[in-house]
Amino acid sequence: MSQTLNNKLTRRAAGAVIQSMGGGVVPQEGIEHIVVGRVREIRQLIEDLRLTADGLSSMKFLIGDYGTGKSFMAALTKTIAHKENFVVASTDLTANRRLYAHDGKAQATYGDLVQNLSTRTKPGGNALRSLIERWLSDLQQQVAVAHDFDGLPDATDERFTRLVTAEVQTVIRDLQELAGGFDFATVLNKYYRAYLEGDDLLQEAAIKWLRGGYRTKTEARQELGVRDIINDDNWFDYLKVLTRFVTNIGYNGLLVQFDEAINLYKIDHAQARSKNYEKVLEFYNECTQGRASHLMILMLGTSEFLEDERRGLFSYRALKSRLQTNQYETADFRDLRQPVVKLVPLSAEELYVLLRKLRDIYGALYDIEHMDQLVTDANLLEIVQKALSRPGGVQFITPRELVREFIGICNLLHQNPDMERTTIFTERLEQAQAETRRFTSRTLD
Repeated sequence: MSQTLNNKLTRRAAGAVIQSMGGGVVPQEGIEHIVVGRVREIRQLIEDLRLTADGLSSMKFLIGDYGTGKSFMAALTKTIAHKENFVVASTDLTANRRLYAHDGKAQATYGDLVQNLSTRTKPGGNALRSLIERWLSDLQQQVAVAHDFDGLPDATDERFTRLVTAEVQTVIRDLQELAGGFDFATVLNKYYRAYLEGDDLLQEAAIKWLRGGYRTKTEARQELGVRDIINDDNWFDYLKVLTRFVTNIGYNGLLVQFDEAINLYKIDHAQARSKNYEKVLEFYNECTQGRASHLMILMLGTSEFLEDERRGLFSYRALKSRLQTNQYETADFRDLRQPVVKLVPLSAEELYVLLRKLRDIYGALYDIEHMDQLVTDANLLEIVQKALSRPGGVQFITPRELVREFIGICNLLHQNPDMERTTIFTERLEQAQAETRRFTSRTLD
């Protein structure tokens, strides 16, 4: 059972933060407790989500080099999207998951997106079944209240079942106008009938179809009686149908995240790479021209993925003309409403604040009463300064590397109380304390 720590941080979340970041990966829980900097970027993403909730759609490219915080921003955006009542679908693009293919790799991308479907009540993914069943349960409750049933009748009550079925059909009928919507609606209806009758096998078959799990139309027709399947060619159409479905049942929209887009850049075959970029263009046009609604797509990649004119997105002329940076933007005055948002490195002050937050979480996790004495503010400053003083440190130090180093220091000092601190820190107390006061006044006031 989670023990509540300060500021609503549970022991489980604290453990997730320290374990994940100590291992160089983004925590899936507690991420909101370690946010530093990126204030304007976060505000813009919230604005984009709220416009999407109003019925618009958008596609953003989050660009930054390795370790600069792209995956962290994606995880934070997912958390924010859940709070804004969005369903989130996410995947990492790999050699076996692409946007365009003829060998099942695009279908695999859709399958992974739906497998990782998450909501606020089920943030860990695999939320498709619970999302559908919660919708059906809510409909039953609404019908029971609206028609003055005594409690919640079971499936043997024909009048109740007929009324619920009518509500289900209202949602399903709206999907049929979309490309792929007829079969999607048919499968949902099959699931509903199986739900009423307690037919687990048919429910499993319907979920398999909705996840893009069928490889042949023959198999789908035999098990579900539908004429089509989700495949490499049509998967984005079905993603739009899924978006319509989740908005029809009460969510504000669907956020779709594609991480590790550098793997499109790494496709060796020029024509295959170009076809994948053509798919990116299709997504972009669908979102910006209003042919999709309540859909936000976030694609994360490196600078070379975007700007390399031989292999990157800029090698595809139509994308380059759409994604070039606002020519009037400067380092101080940025346009975050343009499709490409570039992550600038965290400042020394922001890195210092990040370590302070992690120190507090570490102390709370391991019940260290005076964590600020085990690792003082002056020590934090020294860690940051040493990192930035390394060759290329100002340009190339990343939060990932600094955090792993810091948690390693905390582990050593906590587990080895007799360890000589000068092995790690230079005890320049007066100078360090003065510099720490200066840093603190610039970052925390």
